[in-house]
Amino acid sequence: MIPPLIKDAVMYANLLVLLSTGFTLTYLTAKIPNFAHATFAGIGIYVTFTVLRIWKLNPYIAAPLAFMMGAGLGAFLYVVVIGTLKKYGATLVSLTISTLAIEIIVLAIINIYADYVRNTMGLISRMFMFRYADFEFMDLPGVLIVSTALAGLLILGFHLILTKTKFGISMRATIEDTALASVLGVNVELVSTISWFLTGGLAGLAGSLLPLWLQGSPLTGERILISVMASSILGGISSIYGAILGGYLIGLTEVLATVALMDTLGAWVSAYRLLIPLTVMAMVLLKAPRGFVGIIEGIQARGLSLRSIVRLKR
Repeated sequence: MIPPLIKDAVMYANLLVLLSTGFTLTYLTAKIPNFAHATFAGIGIYVTFTVLRIWKLNPYIAAPLAFMMGAGLGAFLYVVVIGTLKKYGATLVSLTISTLAIEIIVLAIINIYADYVRNTMGLISRMFMFRYADFEFMDLPGVLIVSTALAGLLILGFHLILTKTKFGISMRATIEDTALASVLGVNVELVSTISWFLTGGLAGLAGSLLPLWLQGSPLTGERILISVMASSILGGISSIYGAILGGYLIGLTEVLATVALMDTLGAWVSAYRLLIPLTVMAMVLLKAPRGFVGIIEGIQARGLSLRSIVRLKR
């Protein structure tokens, strides 16, 4: 029997993997951090709320709907907002600020919807949890099974796309050198748009699963952004595989360390849970700014240097 704490940690880590992978990919294609990314998860949360509490349907029906809404918003943000600003010569700072503006707008829309539902239908539209609506299989909550399967499919899918398909090769070329990829005939804008479409969908999908185990509210997506950024930075902001590893490490550490500190110092520690990913992020930026990618490359470089020295001595 798996302890409830481990279930919490793994489920949360699975959702962070879905979100951090998307955050990293949008950064790689547009060269800016998308601060609205985690707020897309808030859309998924309220899609699930609508499907379950208003339409009275199975909550898992919300998953494809949330994916499409998040994907559409991601593509809109890149094509309409970032694309338009690029045409007018906006700097990377201006583009980054534009994602903050989108985050504020989306958050406001979610809050308006939550208030509308509460005032017109009398439903609790903030601080809700839908564990009662989930299924169980072999003493495991359905959301744990589904999120683990989705994380596994994400890892396998990205690996196959990046290594076995023409689109993946085009994406890798765009990430490495946008100008050179364009000269070689790669439709850079199409690749970037599809990337933002996919990552927005992943964020919405992660959000749709969240209230089945954790507490949902309009601010949930905004609060989880810190953990998402910490995961991407720990993995190396330039590596999708690193983001996957970082998502699992931050997710497991955040949950397990918080509980351990609560047992030691008291329940008041839970209010400062976000200090854990913040501390990790600060330490990585100070000691290893390129995360796991930089560490691995450094080890490889030292290995090559040692082999060169050995050869010279021979």
